[in-house]
Amino acid sequence: MKGPSTDDIAQKSNRDDEAVWEERPEIVTPILKIDERPASWWECLLYGWQHTLVDISPFVLPLLVATAAGLSEAEGAIWVNRGLFTMGIATLIMTVFGNRLPIIQGPSATLTGALSSVVSLYGMPAMWGGVLAGALMEMVIGLSGVLRLLRKVFPVAVSGVVVITIGFSLAKTATIWIVGKGDPVNFALAAATVLSIFLLQFLGGKAAGGIVSRGSIFFTIWIVGLGLAGIMGQVRWDIIASKPWFDLPKLFPYGGPGFGWEFVAGAIIGASVGYLGSILESLGDYAAVCAVSGEVYKVRHMNRGIAAEGFGCLIASLFGGIPVTSYTQNIGVIATTRIASRFVVQIAALILMLYGLSPKVGALLVAIPRSVIGTVFLIVCGTIAVSGLKLVTSAKLDTANTFLVGTTLMLAINLPVCATYVVGSWTKTLPPIVQLFLTNSVVIAVVGGIVLNLLINFILVPLSDSR
Repeated sequence: MKGPSTDDIAQKSNRDDEAVWEERPEIVTPILKIDERPASWWECLLYGWQHTLVDISPFVLPLLVATAAGLSEAEGAIWVNRGLFTMGIATLIMTVFGNRLPIIQGPSATLTGALSSVVSLYGMPAMWGGVLAGALMEMVIGLSGVLRLLRKVFPVAVSGVVVITIGFSLAKTATIWIVGKGDPVNFALAAATVLSIFLLQFLGGKAAGGIVSRGSIFFTIWIVGLGLAGIMGQVRWDIIASKPWFDLPKLFPYGGPGFGWEFVAGAIIGASVGYLGSILESLGDYAAVCAVSGEVYKVRHMNRGIAAEGFGCLIASLFGGIPVTSYTQNIGVIATTRIASRFVVQIAALILMLYGLSPKVGALLVAIPRSVIGTVFLIVCGTIAVSGLKLVTSAKLDTANTFLVGTTLMLAINLPVCATYVVGSWTKTLPPIVQLFLTNSVVIAVVGGIVLNLLINFILVPLSDSR
């Protein structure tokens, strides 16, 4: 059998290096570009550590699935550690072998929702079978190169709307974490967090060669999240004390192929729906991270990124961890600090693996009050939304694109509100895939933007011009 010729290989390479869009949005000029390294090892450690402290999703999302599976609190805690360990592995896969963008991998909210339904309906063995099948599907989609066909239907204006939507949708979660049950202490810690970040960011610009400013999130979490919150009695030190220092993850903790996994059609379909939603979100995340890193968004970023995410999900399933996806909040950290080095993110990956090996360290992060993490998260969401706005304004905003952007944004923001609060419980009676397209703002932005772009720019505008 004759293999691919040199010309075929060169042609494929050229296609992979094609820009997704003709536009070249200039969003952020980073201090450190993707392939640059910090001047010292401790700067790399500081910036990497900072990336691991901006979100508590790695602790919350696995517990949601664990609860749906009927696991005990102790079993759920072990699941969290497995998830942190596999986050690190998947991030290394992405930054070294995947699209090599500075983007962290972690449990997917879209996938978590799908898997919670799957495990409650079909049980654990069927869920793991669905996770494995979905991971292989995602790898095939990435390796096939089919994603390059999305370029024409996923223009920069739509991508900008997706990025804006990501910022606003994540801000909702951040606000819930800040408010909590309305305890005044939450608001006091939130105010202290904002004040600390602003003071360090704007007044510490030249301190220690700019390290204080670029590490404002890192320093604030320790100063306010553990220092001030600890003095106010808001840190559960007893939880930290009860955890062991070291626990080694095991392969196939719930049984391996043929030894505990089941392949059930309904479970595979349900998990696959979650994977497709995760893919759509990730394509928007790749656009966002390129925008804040001074990088041209290329076809290879799409293909290699999705293939790497599929492989990361496969590895996660082998260790009993929740499947992973690209983490948007870390993109906000890049936009805030202007440190886009993928080597920094690789350090973050190693730190995440250490978290997973040490339940005590993981418990320390869990002990940080949500109001502090939520406030940090809210500021990060703001930078994400502004990056999306810059993407939108970099496109040609003629009448057609104005209608496209405005309608897509309104649908993405308001449809989930209507489905959740107006329609209410009826939405939960619908099939999981329908719920996904009614309640997930990012998925609505991606799918709605693509459909409306096809309708407006590929059908209505040509018809109008022909008359």
